Amino acid sequence: MVIAPMFLLLTPACGSQSTQAPRNAAPLAKNSRIKAITALQVSGARPRFSPAGTEVVFDRANVDGFYDVYRSDLSGRIIASLTDGHPGINQRHNGNAIFHPSGKFIIFISEESDHVRLEDKDLGDPGVGLYSNFWATDLEGRSFWKLTNIPIKKAVDDGIPSMAAVNPVFSADGSLFLWSERYAEGGRFNWGRWRIMATDFVITGGTPSLENERVVAYAAKGNYVTAMALLDARRLLLAGNLDGQHEYGMDQYIEDVDTHELANLTNTPLVWEEDSCVAPNGQIIYMSNIDAKDALDFSNPDWHQQPREREYYLMNQDGSGRERLTYFNDPSAPEYVGKRVVTAACSVSADGRYLAGTQGIDQRSDRVAQIDLRPVLIEFAAPLRATAQISPLDITAAESGGR
Repeated sequence: MVIAPMFLLLTPACGSQSTQAPRNAAPLAKNSRIKAITALQVSGARPRFSPAGTEVVFDRANVDGFYDVYRSDLSGRIIASLTDGHPGINQRHNGNAIFHPSGKFIIFISEESDHVRLEDKDLGDPGVGLYSNFWATDLEGRSFWKLTNIPIKKAVDDGIPSMAAVNPVFSADGSLFLWSERYAEGGRFNWGRWRIMATDFVITGGTPSLENERVVAYAAKGNYVTAMALLDARRLLLAGNLDGQHEYGMDQYIEDVDTHELANLTNTPLVWEEDSCVAPNGQIIYMSNIDAKDALDFSNPDWHQQPREREYYLMNQDGSGRERLTYFNDPSAPEYVGKRVVTAACSVSADGRYLAGTQGIDQRSDRVAQIDLRPVLIEFAAPLRATAQISPLDITAAESGGR
């Protein structure tokens, strides 16, 4: 996936270049919290930091049209190609990867090689996750372990729903693994019915596996819910239409895993607020189209063909202190790109110094959208450092409605 023209106002990542602005130079971003913005790769998506914060794992589409998983340092140098052409792993879409907190494994989704509508490459895109299971690999992509056995629909009339798996999340100590699962048809435009799955992540003799699979959250009023992060011992950060609003108007929520009580942090049913990540100081960074020039047409099922703009925003865990971080769509901003930009999945380094984000430019022509994605590195002027230890989430009781 090639982005053209290159983003002229973003500094290409390069080991010999500094991310610091020259003294007395014009600001590199409209929000003074941001010190620099660099492009890690020409194309790619979903970068997530290693536990040490010295590298990221991300996925990108190759010439065959399928995504593969890579490790990169913070200058953009590829350290390892983990799935492209590797024996032992499916050679369709591989992506949506995350480091295990031990730093010894990378977990990702892999599209199965046999399923219904195999000719449609978009269905297994790592951001969609249809017909995929979770796998683990070592840091070089030498060994692979299949972690889940999600049923795969292979024929229109086989009675199996089109299931999906995306958005892996770990507890701080790596003992708990969660993901978002499409488990049934339904929702507007057959968006699907979704739930949050949790398992114990077990390592035995150097081999990772999952045990005690259970459902821990679902959309009781709506139909879409996706896991974003674990905040502390009892609270799970979610996105979805959990108040029954349209899927295009999803919000950010915190759920108490004991009582299942929900707190809607954004409460903007006409605005799409999904991908988010949590900084070490506890603040939440999320994407939103609240300042977009064009509102989404909720009656149009082809949301991906509609003109879209999204930026990153910052807020506290009670929803207060909301602040716009990026201005890629603002002609008055130093980081203005010149075409419509969307932001998506993100990750914050352990020291709170960097945000690894997903940025896409709409290269549309003749009203047909073409979003070219690439991972970017945003450096904060003042790191969003932790002030207290965050406890891992301890989910022990399975909720009814499991597989």
